[in-house]
Amino acid sequence: MKLNYQQVQALLLAKGYRFFDRGIYNLNLFGIRNASLEVDSFNDWLGVAFRDEWANPHCLLFRGSTKPGLYYLKQGMLHKKGTAILIPGQYRGAWKLGYHRGYEALQQRKKGVFRVWRDADLDSQFDYSGPVYHDVQGLNGHTTSFRTEVERVDRYSAGCQVFQDDLDFQQVILIVKRALRYYRNSFTYTLLEEGDFS
Repeated sequence: MKLNYQQVQALLLAKGYRFFDRGIYNLNLFGIRNASLEVDSFNDWLGVAFRDEWANPHCLLFRGSTKPGLYYLKQGMLHKKGTAILIPGQYRGAWKLGYHRGYEALQQRKKGVFRVWRDADLDSQFDYSGPVYHDVQGLNGHTTSFRTEVERVDRYSAGCQVFQDDLDFQQVILIVKRALRYYRNSFTYTLLEEGDFS
């Protein structure tokens, strides 16, 4: 997928979401969920749109997953009501630069900031409907492994937004750190769908 800064800006504004365009390194973190129902694949996109020190616009896109892996859909529920699946939408101030399993990552700032469906039937398929929950904790933006090339989501996501390649992820973390020179430690995340761009 190819996408530029202006396209992301136009779509977010058209959907009534906030787009951060004032000032340099005012980050717009977003995900794009693929329409495919294929499970355990890194077939989504994670991105960031911002302006650099010279006010030049940038839009970076990386392979990732906005959905839980097969392990949690089939057998490893962490919550008695089911595995979390993030509902598309904009989540203001959802993340901060913090930690995920001991390494720097985009960490959920507080409980109740995200809206999720919960998949509890263990049928190895995504359930994109049902009651809406606000009880999710630890829904972070992180990577897979710093040692190996990872082909499947598997245990790397129980609802988190996950970058497939750790080098892509580290690039985003460097941009986040640059943003912290100008803004407080609070970042909005917007989950979009592939169909939004058609």
